[in-house]
Amino acid sequence: MSDIGKVRVRLPSSIKPGDVVRVRSLVIHPMERIERDSKGRIVDKKYLYINRVVATYLGKTVAAFDTTQSVSENPTFVFSFRATDPGTLTIAFHDTHGGKYEGTADVKFV
Repeated sequence: MSDIGKVRVRLPSSIKPGDVVRVRSLVIHPMERIERDSKGRIVDKKYLYINRVVATYLGKTVAAFDTTQSVSENPTFVFSFRATDPGTLTIAFHDTHGGKYEGTADVKFV
């Protein structure tokens, strides 16, 4: 469990100005699932899961996801954006207990 919050971000090895870049990101997180009692009622507790993902590039949001606990453990998110200038891509994962986990990747042109 010590790896909780570890983020990996993958970009293509070769990016040119104007390319649409496919990003793969992964966060190590348990993503608790809802539990039910023997009568089928949801057990009342504050479940721990990623509920918001925001990716920014050059100070602008390029992707945002609102998720539920139905997303798998250690979720992977894939999205694309247009690379216009060299800069840093930051992906922030927010969970229901107030945790924030960030990963970055440098966008460099070949």
